Amino acid sequence: MVVLTAQTAAVNTFQALVMGLVFAALGLGFNIVYRVSKSINLAHPTLVLLAAYTALVVSTRLGAGMAVAVAAAAAVGAAAGAALEVLIARPLRGRPPIALIAATLGAYYVFKALAKMIAGDMWTTASLPLPTFTARFGPVVVDASDLLALGLAGGLVAAVAALHRYTRLGVAMRAVAEDPYGAAAYGLPVRMLTMLSWAIAGAAGGVAAVALAAKTGVEPSLEVYVIEALAASLLAGLDSIAGIVLGGLVLGLVYQYSNFLLGTILPGFGEAAAFTLMLFVLLVKPYGIFGTERIERV
Repeated sequence: MVVLTAQTAAVNTFQALVMGLVFAALGLGFNIVYRVSKSINLAHPTLVLLAAYTALVVSTRLGAGMAVAVAAAAAVGAAAGAALEVLIARPLRGRPPIALIAATLGAYYVFKALAKMIAGDMWTTASLPLPTFTARFGPVVVDASDLLALGLAGGLVAAVAALHRYTRLGVAMRAVAEDPYGAAAYGLPVRMLTMLSWAIAGAAGGVAAVALAAKTGVEPSLEVYVIEALAASLLAGLDSIAGIVLGGLVLGLVYQYSNFLLGTILPGFGEAAAFTLMLFVLLVKPYGIFGTERIERV
């Protein structure tokens, strides 16, 4: 029987908060695309996978530092996001959202194939080359993977929130997301801003990929964590950045403590608990806790 003590509670809560921030960072890609296209990008999980293997190859085979690996992952993610908008989302504009969802599902497999090509013989579980570092804060031991994940995920969430709230570009992107026809009437370059939104979503996925890889390693099953991040995004509401942060933290706590308390009896119960929580919330509030209900005229 697993006993929860003050020490184990502190350790598990810290790890839950780290993973919660990582889940929130992964969910930003879904959030940004949903805001501008009112659709879910099902290619995002393997876009993250592609970015993670890019960071692994750059940092190991090329011997570059972690800063270069993060930049490469963000660049690959941005390019993939922009390509999705130009080649898929733009031709399907005006069609029902299900058309774009189905099209991004096709891109899901394209990105997975590209990730395999980049990985080559590294298409197995591998670790990013992080320095050996530990620091103790009471019962909690913090290592380099924790610091990298916290720094990248927390910095990414703060940067995207600040971009949307305090910059002219963010205001323009929000205007296009709210009313593209009105934004066009005011002279805003709607096509360019839409493509830029998808590119930023992809870049966010690239940075979040490195944060995730720091905690879990780089492996083909990384995409499962991104699908769990989608659960957190749906839990909170896809059009709220603050809600996604809260949803990520809730998911991190549910995931960590479910695995800690019941993992020995029911392996993988954390994933089941996370999706069960999402299902319950969506049955009560279909647009999420903080989501805005869409009213469509017929």
